[in-house]
Amino acid sequence: MVLGVVAGLAGCTAGEKAAPKVTVSVKASPTGLAAGAGVLASGSYRFKVVANEGAYTGSIDPVGDVLDASVNVRSGEQALKIDTVEVRGVAYTRLTGLPLPGFDGGTWYRVDPQRVTRPGALGLSAIKDPTGVQALVAATHDVRRDGRTYRGTVDMTRVVAWGPVNVGQVMQLGEAAKAIPFEAVVDERDRITSVKVSIPNNTVEATYSDFGAAVSVDEPKDAQPLPDHLYGMLGL
Repeated sequence: MVLGVVAGLAGCTAGEKAAPKVTVSVKASPTGLAAGAGVLASGSYRFKVVANEGAYTGSIDPVGDVLDASVNVRSGEQALKIDTVEVRGVAYTRLTGLPLPGFDGGTWYRVDPQRVTRPGALGLSAIKDPTGVQALVAATHDVRRDGRTYRGTVDMTRVVAWGPVNVGQVMQLGEAAKAIPFEAVVDERDRITSVKVSIPNNTVEATYSDFGAAVSVDEPKDAQPLPDHLYGMLGL
C-alpha cells in the first residue's frame, strides 16, 4: 500500500532525530568530510536522492530560507508524489496519487509549525539540511580519503531517515545496519557532490549540484489548512 510507504518515508528528508539538532563541525571528523557536508548550509544547491522506493529531488537556498522539493514513491501499481515548498519559515505541501478526493495535486495545504513534532519531516529541517546528509556524515566511521573520494561505513541506526529509503527495513539487518558501506565525493571546494550508501539490495545514491544558483519559489495562494489526519500520516 502506498500509505504504508508514506508512513515509512514521511521523514525521508530528515536525517535528524526527533529531539536534538545535529551539529557538524570540522573537529567532528578529522577526515574533513563533515566540513564538506556542513558547507552545504552556506549556499543554494540542487539535490537528488534515489533508492528502490523512489526519489527525492529539489532545491534549497538556506540563506534565503526557501525550499522547493518533491518526494516520488511507488508501491506496486500505486504511486504517490508529495510536493513541499517553504518560504521564510512558512511551509506548504500537496499530494498527488492518493485514491481519495482532494488529493489530485491541485490543492496546497499550509502546515501549522506549532503542530510539527518531528523536526525534519517533509524536509523542513531546522538546520536547513533537507536530505539529511549532515546527520549521515556524523554517523560515519572508519573513513578513508583518496583524492576527492571518501570511503568508510555508516551506522544507519543513528540515522532516522536517508533519502526515500525505508529505514525501518534497514533496522531489520541487525548488527549489519551499524556498518553500511558508503562512498562520498567532494569538489575542488570540498563541497559534497555525491554520496552512495550501499544498503543491501537497496543502494541509495545522492547528488548535489548547481551550487549558488538562484532558487525561485512561488508561495501558494489560497492554501488550505493541512487536515488533522495528515499530520500523522506525513510524520509531522
